[in-house]
Amino acid sequence: MPTTPQASPTSPLPARLYARDAVQGMVPLTFLRVLAGYLQARGVAPHELIPRRYKLDSAQHLGRMPAQDYCLLLIQAAERLNDPLLGLHLGQAMQPAQLGALGYVLLACENLGAALMRIQRYHRLVHDINPIEHEVINGQLELRWGTAHGKPGALFDEAGITSIVQFGRDLCGRDLPLSAVDFVNPPPVDARPYTRYFGCPVRFGQALTRLVIPLETLAAPLRQPDPTLLKLMEAQVDAAMAQLPQTGNLGDMTQRVVAHLAPHGMPELEQVAHELRLSPRVFYRRLAEQGLNFRGLREAALQQLADLHLRDERLTLAEVSTLLGYSEQSAFTRAFKRWKGISPLQWRQEQAAPHA
Repeated sequence: MPTTPQASPTSPLPARLYARDAVQGMVPLTFLRVLAGYLQARGVAPHELIPRRYKLDSAQHLGRMPAQDYCLLLIQAAERLNDPLLGLHLGQAMQPAQLGALGYVLLACENLGAALMRIQRYHRLVHDINPIEHEVINGQLELRWGTAHGKPGALFDEAGITSIVQFGRDLCGRDLPLSAVDFVNPPPVDARPYTRYFGCPVRFGQALTRLVIPLETLAAPLRQPDPTLLKLMEAQVDAAMAQLPQTGNLGDMTQRVVAHLAPHGMPELEQVAHELRLSPRVFYRRLAEQGLNFRGLREAALQQLADLHLRDERLTLAEVSTLLGYSEQSAFTRAFKRWKGISPLQWRQEQAAPHA
């Protein structure tokens, strides 16, 4: 897994752009295509920075990549362009139509409020790092992002919030008043570019990332409302959402599914993919993108199960073997020796010895 870069003494970028956590989750390849277009327009060949395994010319809108890789690419792009405001600039370059069916859902909504609620509902198609929460307080709608799953960094957060505001302006065809914008990331030396763009107070170093919008702004009509198109496109987006795995780390989810399936027989990749609502091919590819492999995750899950069940002296070794999905106890014994260097019986006796 790539490591988080650190600002070098010669880096042209402020240290605040390097303050981030390694994050799990996925983002759509649309983000990468927008970044590629931005680089191209400024004289940088996209593949100088973007690995060729990401097919930028593909028509597939719902292709995804690890969010961690994308965040690191943002930093590399900002370094190459010497652009500490890359997040602000990139967000303004994002257009709803670039999100495929989801973009057309936004375009077809009746008003801004309906579009924003779709962004929240389908947030995991955009990214699944930290979910959006919303609340109406004192006549204002607050959209909030916490940090429970890590901080992806200033460039990622600024591009995301800016793109939502830019979507709203593009969809309504006019400027939209905002009340406040908060970011969790460290402050820039000069916040004026942010206040100029958002047209409201912008704070940094806050507990939550927050976008505050007056309720009357939500009633702003969109330029091209289309109830028929909205219904059609939402059906496509709902189908795409159903193909996503449950929220959380894919490696952790894989191990939980293996543990769930093991008592019914040795879990295979196809079975686990089905439980995660992914095709085997997509499941295999997503694991590979995160530097994981199915057999290793299955072995790790089975080892944890073995430790748990062997501590229960009410279970025979044959029963433990069955609970781990092995058809024969001898196969379980061989696997356990490979993991621990001793037999299951010896391990159980060693664990019990201090309590004898």
